[in-house]
Amino acid sequence: MKTPLFLLSDFGYSDGYVAQMKAVILSFSGYDTPVIDITHSVLPGNILHGAYHLRSTLPRLPEGSVTLAVVDPGVGSSRFGLAALWRGRFVVAPDNGLISMLSGSMKIWKLPDPEPGSAPTFHGRDVFAPAAARLALDPGWTAFLTPLEHPVLLEEPRAVPGESSLTTVVLHVDNFGNCVTSITEDDLNGFVPSEVITDSGSTSVVPVNYYSQGAGSHGAVFLRGSQGFYEIAVPGASAAEKLGLNPGDTVSLHGN
Repeated sequence: MKTPLFLLSDFGYSDGYVAQMKAVILSFSGYDTPVIDITHSVLPGNILHGAYHLRSTLPRLPEGSVTLAVVDPGVGSSRFGLAALWRGRFVVAPDNGLISMLSGSMKIWKLPDPEPGSAPTFHGRDVFAPAAARLALDPGWTAFLTPLEHPVLLEEPRAVPGESSLTTVVLHVDNFGNCVTSITEDDLNGFVPSEVITDSGSTSVVPVNYYSQGAGSHGAVFLRGSQGFYEIAVPGASAAEKLGLNPGDTVSLHGN
């Protein structure tokens, strides 16, 4: 069975960039290689947003798979490319912090320098796609790579506790307008929120176990989402629109 290869990028769907990467992968590893899109709707150039998607999806991918992640505002600069092995899954990405939210130990290697003729504006196609295809064909290829001792790591956004409050960051707004925060189960420690405060004002919030449980509420609901982070949602509506929130915004939850 062919090794599946997964794609994550900020390229969107209006250009041919994703198709070009897929064509390179298939030409290297064979036209029967499963190539599966995670998303290409990462906010343009937003490395933390890409790191969130990688953190959310990678644990659910099969061991032995290869993920090509390209959010690369520094393309063409002196930044390295890397291959990482995390819990039996390979990631190929620029060395710019995309792997920052992958917890625990991992092995990391520096990719070879771009070949002559590689486009300095499209390493996703000319550098990372061939590397991902090689790993899918032969995981032992890493024996020929140089270990990368000090990869670039972003400061992971954490929930900050206060007196009867918890301040967090919106990591992602999904297609339904639900706001995924950086809060995890470990951050709550018995805290029960009753109000959410944003730059545009405040609204009541009710802890629930699933979305429709808050139907009829005049405010928002707070629940543990499927990706392991707590979300702020508005049943039947967009919490992002109602509360004026975008990825990267700070939110304060108050309660007891």
